[in-house]
Amino acid sequence: MISSKMRIAFVSLMLLLAPSQAVNSAENMESSQDTQDMLHAGIHAKFMKNTKFKNNVQPVAAPLFSFSVLSDTHIIASDTESQLLLSRALADHHALRPNSKLLVMNGDLTNGSEADYRSLQTLLSSQPHAPVHATMGNHDYYGVWRTPEGGMDTSKMNPAWSSKQAVALFDRLWGYDKPYHELIVEGYRFLFLSGEAYRDVNASYAEDAFLSPEQLAWLRERLTNAGTADAGKPVFVFLHQPLPQTLDGTDRELGVIQHQELRALLDAHPNVIFFSGHTHWNLETTQQVKQLKFLAASSASIREVWSSQNEPETMAISQSLVVDVYKDRVVIMRREHSRKRWIEPSIAKGYDVN
Repeated sequence: MISSKMRIAFVSLMLLLAPSQAVNSAENMESSQDTQDMLHAGIHAKFMKNTKFKNNVQPVAAPLFSFSVLSDTHIIASDTESQLLLSRALADHHALRPNSKLLVMNGDLTNGSEADYRSLQTLLSSQPHAPVHATMGNHDYYGVWRTPEGGMDTSKMNPAWSSKQAVALFDRLWGYDKPYHELIVEGYRFLFLSGEAYRDVNASYAEDAFLSPEQLAWLRERLTNAGTADAGKPVFVFLHQPLPQTLDGTDRELGVIQHQELRALLDAHPNVIFFSGHTHWNLETTQQVKQLKFLAASSASIREVWSSQNEPETMAISQSLVVDVYKDRVVIMRREHSRKRWIEPSIAKGYDVN
């Protein structure tokens, strides 16, 4: 029996020696077509230390548990298209993983009104899905642009709405004490972060996430605890906005006001997998998973996928992630819901867990 350390070292060596070739796995032999798929996807194995790209063939051993990550649903009470796309994605996720432990909705859930949230909750209650945990995105503050007639006008702010009210609405409807929280699933730590203020507080915040000193201290404490109590296990961290200069498309804006502080925290914990959304960039044609000191991964968008030209593509594309957790690895699978197909290859990140 090959140990986890030996297997991970072998995979790392193979990636360094032959980054353009598929990696031989103990569970699945890659074909030449897989290699073409990997190149077509624009994801280069040489960046992925201890990380394998493989077809989405079901392994013999079942995962410990699974969860889904989706973002940018942009549910608006009057927009039937956004509701249809989310309904389709929920049905696809449930068919793929009916026993999934968690459905993460990673920001830009709505356009910030209570009517939008009610539409989202009605949709969620109408079909089966895993338990939902959510973060706030910039669009969830958009009540600040709402006119008295119920429309949107981004040229002037609504004096009857504020960031504080937006956070209170989010917390009340999801049952949270704060817009950030922790969840333990099967002994694994999930940390959900949210931007806490919008342009009404400071115009320079733009569409970026503002993380308070309290939230950063909270995150530091929990990452430290994870490193002590769960050494070797992955830690799953969620924030709508990505860190700048990481994934494709993250050089267009700052993303996170306190990006230096957040980056330093995550860099100190290499077992973190950091999930984001926001850019909407296509999982298939741009690099949306990257090995840094931690692993960064985007879930693209349910409502509208964008190209590498930073422009919307056809509304027919709707993408998100399915994640399978094993004792020694995490497998991230990318899904296109409109055609119910996997985006090859999947990404396997190895861990040395005793």
